[in-house]
Amino acid sequence: MTNRRTVVVVGAGGNIGSHLVPHLARLPTIGRLVLIDRDRYEARNGANQAFDRRAVGHWKAEVQAREARRIAANMEVVPLAEDVERLPLGVLRADVVLSCVDTRRARLFINEAVWRLGVPWIDAGVLADGSLVRVTAFVPRPDHPCLECGWSDADYAALEQAYPCGPTPSAPTGAPAELGALAASLQALECRKLLSSNPPEQLPGDEIVIDCAHHVQYVTAFRRNPSCLFDHATWSVMSLEVEPWLASIRDMLALANGAAPAERRLRVSGATFVRQLTCGNCGAGRETLRMSTRLDPEMLRCRECGGALVATGHGLTDSISLAELGDRATDRSLHSIGCRVGDVIAVGNGGGERYFELTGPHRGATASARLEASAHDS
Repeated sequence: MTNRRTVVVVGAGGNIGSHLVPHLARLPTIGRLVLIDRDRYEARNGANQAFDRRAVGHWKAEVQAREARRIAANMEVVPLAEDVERLPLGVLRADVVLSCVDTRRARLFINEAVWRLGVPWIDAGVLADGSLVRVTAFVPRPDHPCLECGWSDADYAALEQAYPCGPTPSAPTGAPAELGALAASLQALECRKLLSSNPPEQLPGDEIVIDCAHHVQYVTAFRRNPSCLFDHATWSVMSLEVEPWLASIRDMLALANGAAPAERRLRVSGATFVRQLTCGNCGAGRETLRMSTRLDPEMLRCRECGGALVATGHGLTDSISLAELGDRATDRSLHSIGCRVGDVIAVGNGGGERYFELTGPHRGATASARLEASAHDS
């Protein structure tokens, strides 16, 4: 079959995701399935998640990938046993992203990430106490609602709480298997509609809530909130066929248009840079330059006393520049500061930015030649 689609599932091994993956594996329109889950299976997961008990101790993403391949031998299945917030933004480039996560913070990250890429996403959740199932679809457009359009100050204040669905936090997940399976079935049906050749007309921000305890179904829709804290911008991202270890910070800064070299800044979508680490035990400091989500454990150990190093406010920055770093630092490779294939790098100044996704590996022209060519595109 031609024109088969790519679907990404975040939270692929949990109460919803483990029931969702087999449905997706049976969809003929899907040719590539990316499964993201940062956890391993535990014995207690057997009460409400779909997996073979022999998989206890194994990564959920890999276990579900094996199940998907068993069902659809010709499907390309990519398991990623990692926190979605640590992955390059380009991993979420797909035809549809399906979210089965249990925290507001993860949903917030996914919402903003897929909006930047212009990728539709379908979020699902359950609330065990009320026997509720919810599925919400979002299609990134400037005038369409996003997840944050319906958020209040209380939602932002509770970002660190784990919760399956509604505003009331509960222990993850506590939901029976049949509730997760129902959410997964509804999510798969919504995915099928979005991937069809003639998708039905949908209201932006469509939401289905089923109250299983009282046999009641609610169908509502979000509306674009003009006071939303998220800017709803979708980026025009250009592919840059270069590996992170072959391009330097200086190379990337050279791609900024209309800015003097000293004014050019570089940032990586979804990440901050750590400039200084401080030991909470003895107070010793260590200078570094690394993306906060890509710090290795060894980097976080104090050489003086063995204590834990942490990045405090003054040691963190959203972007880096030639003026701040100097010549030697900007000659460092993107790989040395934590960049990976798939990362989206923004370069520019206050007047505007250009966005590049590192899409290596490559063949042919040298890295510098490709960077120079990109500088003259569009």
